[in-house]
Amino acid sequence: MRDLEVLVDHRHRMFDAFRKISALEHELGDREYRKWARLRMKKGEFVAWIIERSRDRLPVATGAVWLLEHQPRPGRPAGKAPYLLSMYTDPNFRGRGFASRIVRESMMWSRQNGFSRMSLHASKFGRSVYRKLGWERTWEMRVVLSRREARRRGPGRRRTYKTK
Repeated sequence: MRDLEVLVDHRHRMFDAFRKISALEHELGDREYRKWARLRMKKGEFVAWIIERSRDRLPVATGAVWLLEHQPRPGRPAGKAPYLLSMYTDPNFRGRGFASRIVRESMMWSRQNGFSRMSLHASKFGRSVYRKLGWERTWEMRVVLSRREARRRGPGRRRTYKTK
C-alpha cells in the first residue's frame, strides 16, 4: 500500500513544519495514523489525493478527506460530513497551486457524494489557500485536560492557582 506510506510520510513532515517532534513521538504517531487511516480506507470513510512529479513520480503534495460522524442538529440529520486533513506540500514545490488543486478536488468529490458542507482545521500558513476557494473561518475552542499534554506543551501555556 504505497499510497498509505506516502500519506504517513507527508503527515509526519507536516507536523515537523509546525513544531519539533521527537523521533519516538513520530514513530508512535506514524504507527497509529497508519492503522487509523488503513481502517477508515477499508470502511470507505477516508479518501486521499497525491500529486506526483511526472518524470519520476515523486510525491509532492497530499491531502485527505475523512468522513467524520456528526451529531444531528435542527435542519441536519445525523450522518457523516467530510473533514479535510493532512494537507502537505513539499517546500520545494510550494506556490505552484498543488494545495489548491487538492482542495478543489476534495470539494468536488464531496459535492459528487452528496455532501453540502466541509470543515477543516487550518494552519496559519494554509488559511489563504482555503479562503481563496470560498472557505470561511469558524470559531473553535479547546481545553487541555491531561496533565501530560499540558507538560508536553511547555511552561507558560497553562497555570494552576490554589485557593485556601
